[in-house]
Amino acid sequence: MPTFAKQVPWPRDPHTAAKHAIYRRYLDRWWPILIRGYSGDATYAEGFAGPGVYDQGESGSPVIALEALLARKELRNLVKRARLLFVDADERCTGLLARQLQAVLPRTPLTVLRDDYNVDVRVELGSCEPTLENLLDASGAWGHPMLVVLDTFGGAVPARLLQRVAANVASEVLVTIQPQYFLRFAGADADVTDGDEVFGSATWRQVVHQPSAGKARWLMQQYRQTVVASGFSHVLDFELIDARGQLLYLVFGTTHQRGLEKMKEVMWEVDEATGIRYRDPRDPGQQALEIELEPQTAPLRRQVLAYLQTQPGHQCSVGDVREFALFHTVYKAAQVRPVLTLMRDSGEIGSDTTSYLRSESEVWLVPSAGPR
Repeated sequence: MPTFAKQVPWPRDPHTAAKHAIYRRYLDRWWPILIRGYSGDATYAEGFAGPGVYDQGESGSPVIALEALLARKELRNLVKRARLLFVDADERCTGLLARQLQAVLPRTPLTVLRDDYNVDVRVELGSCEPTLENLLDASGAWGHPMLVVLDTFGGAVPARLLQRVAANVASEVLVTIQPQYFLRFAGADADVTDGDEVFGSATWRQVVHQPSAGKARWLMQQYRQTVVASGFSHVLDFELIDARGQLLYLVFGTTHQRGLEKMKEVMWEVDEATGIRYRDPRDPGQQALEIELEPQTAPLRRQVLAYLQTQPGHQCSVGDVREFALFHTVYKAAQVRPVLTLMRDSGEIGSDTTSYLRSESEVWLVPSAGPR
């Protein structure tokens, strides 16, 4: 049974403010790419949509998505079919959400938006499973690109839904998950089959055998593997940490490198959401990163050194390191070259060429003497 909020709408917490800043910037890029590049037919869907507004009047993600689509008149003229599909299990949320979406264009009823502008906005009452999938079926979304946001308040969704989205053309998912939700039941006699459905197997139950300090990190690594196994060839996962130390795990899955690059551009832009930091679950040092124009690079330096240690002869090209950073860290490929220069100057790495960093084919070595 779903757990309903006591208050609707509720206060917006720092995690949500940071997520929505990411969503807004990504959608500003996503809609134009999809509408212009895929015959003007795309779908944005949410399985846990909420009321579309917070108690201080801040917009929810459904409103952000609709505003991003309608912001450019030239883009609206290219739309052949845009679907915005929203599901929530709380009737208070769906009623308020419908009103908030209508308020985006108060003089244009949503039915007119659908019939005259090919923008189909639907709000359905029900649980994410199976209501969202049924709505995707009924609206004709399959066979066209989609971005599915599963902001689950911690519990995530069955891996089967991820698998179906990954198999669809040019589709992506954004999932939030709180490891504490699953740690609470790990090792207990209670029924944990929901966890088996989320992770796609019972392997996650082995978390009970992990050291206490590493349980959450281990569980998040398992979930990343679940998203990859679902069919998303590129996965960006990172933690959002608020001032109290509370963390939320955000996972982005896509089948296209361009989507990964755009999402990384978004997350590294300066954010107005104060008090939130990032952390890369794969960073051995687990350093929290401030959201700023000049990001801290110590985690990337550690990860580059660890990567070099795994390569034959402890060497690889600059291009190899750029590819590693893009696909296996939270950093952008463009952030690699300055970091390699810094590492060279500090003695952490060396080059077998005299033309430092001028070519993607340069080979870098881990010096035996270590950092100076």
